[in-house]
Amino acid sequence: MSLQTREEVRNDLLGRREVSCTFNSMAGSLRRQDAVKMVAEKMKVDVKSVYLISLRIITGTRNVSGLFYIYDDPKDAEKQLSKHITLRVLSKEEREKAIKEVKEKEVKKSKEGKKG
Repeated sequence: MSLQTREEVRNDLLGRREVSCTFNSMAGSLRRQDAVKMVAEKMKVDVKSVYLISLRIITGTRNVSGLFYIYDDPKDAEKQLSKHITLRVLSKEEREKAIKEVKEKEVKKSKEGKKG
């Protein structure tokens, strides 16, 4: 259960670091939240600034390859990334709550649009 950083690229234009990692012998037992926590600890940054982009099992091994974006300002991530990527890291309860809030806002907007 070790984490190795394969590549780290600084993207000044978007205000983030793009980190490729390998999780050795973690196939089938690695959760997204755990992967984000491990990367945050290794890079010595806050968990809220780390976003998981992809996790893939390396064919023929028990290793998992991951791509993470570490933003300088989490507000930039909200502007640049899709909503589903920001929801991935949340726990099941938090995710359901966020989705429910978005649906309520959409219903409220549609009702206001029909009145006007």
